[in-house]
Amino acid sequence: MNETEKWDRAAGNYQEVFLLGPNEYNASLLFFWKDNGMLFPGARVLDIGCGVGKYGVYLAEMGYDVTLTDISGEMLRRARENMARFRTHWTVYPCDFHRATGKELVFAEGFDLSISTMSPAVCDEATVRKMSGMTRGWCFLARFFDWKQPFRDRLMRDMGLEPVPSFHDLREEGSSLIRAVCNAGYVPHVKFTDYRWSGRRTSEQMAEYMVKNCFADADDPAAVYESARRAAAGRAGDDGTVCDEIITNVIWIWWNTKMDPLP
Repeated sequence: MNETEKWDRAAGNYQEVFLLGPNEYNASLLFFWKDNGMLFPGARVLDIGCGVGKYGVYLAEMGYDVTLTDISGEMLRRARENMARFRTHWTVYPCDFHRATGKELVFAEGFDLSISTMSPAVCDEATVRKMSGMTRGWCFLARFFDWKQPFRDRLMRDMGLEPVPSFHDLREEGSSLIRAVCNAGYVPHVKFTDYRWSGRRTSEQMAEYMVKNCFADADDPAAVYESARRAAAGRAGDDGTVCDEIITNVIWIWWNTKMDPLP
């Protein structure tokens, strides 16, 4: 499975999260951008690796000019649907940012704020330079720095399996991004913030989640589904649902391409 197929397959999950509406973390991020002068009337914003356009919607609701780009056609299809109600200027552009030159017409006018949140699109010195080159103000990256999912791990043990991490080397990835910004010639600013999410699922929904997100390469997905469903049913409450919780720590990295850095 290549990168495009992987993200196409994940689009449905991202849409489900988007439809839950903004949460405390999303609000804090928007406030941070605005409070630190990264957003202002008339600002043009670029979202690299936009997914289904969650932040594009939030920014369009605030009246900003938004350009959304992603490697996944299915993500962008949903992003177009989510953005369709806005009459402010917005653009959706299919793009593998690693292969883009940065000189494409869609990037020509430049941006006041460029963001890439929880996406591998900006991951090294070359992509940091590319992002910075099309930005006349602030660049902002957000990545998971730590990830815990206790109920999922408990369910794996109930299935007779040893829990495996959802991600590898998250801390090294964050440190590598800081080094990339420095090597590109910019001054990185760093902040860590907690982000928690929880939601209730039926035993069937939890089993579907496990198959899709933990056992995508299983030889017998039907057997895995049934094992996960039975395990979830054994832990379901009186209403027949289980509560899955994700506990994360997120690293924010930002820098200014033109002006002095924030004090």
